[in-house]
Amino acid sequence: MFGRVIVKAVSTGRDERRTQSFYRLGALSLTVPLTLVGCSHSPEYSIFGSFFPAWIFCSIGGLVLMAGARAVIARTAFAIQIAAPVLFYLSMAVFLACMLWLLLYS
Repeated sequence: MFGRVIVKAVSTGRDERRTQSFYRLGALSLTVPLTLVGCSHSPEYSIFGSFFPAWIFCSIGGLVLMAGARAVIARTAFAIQIAAPVLFYLSMAVFLACMLWLLLYS
């Protein structure tokens, strides 16, 4: 009755990149569970009947060590030269927490 118009879609670079990103996401979603198979047991401590993961203690230790390092840095002339103190001290706390984890649990 009515005439049909058939429009052929032209593939663009955007569609190809989208398809490739779906393939990458699919590959990532398959490989991540396989890499996490070895994480069947995490270090944890029982304190008053509750189990706490060890990373909590490492992060608290990193914060305590960072506060001590900040007190030492604040007394030196280096404190004036820090451009972004919030990022500096945050990264120092993360670094120290990771170092504690590696020293104590690896």
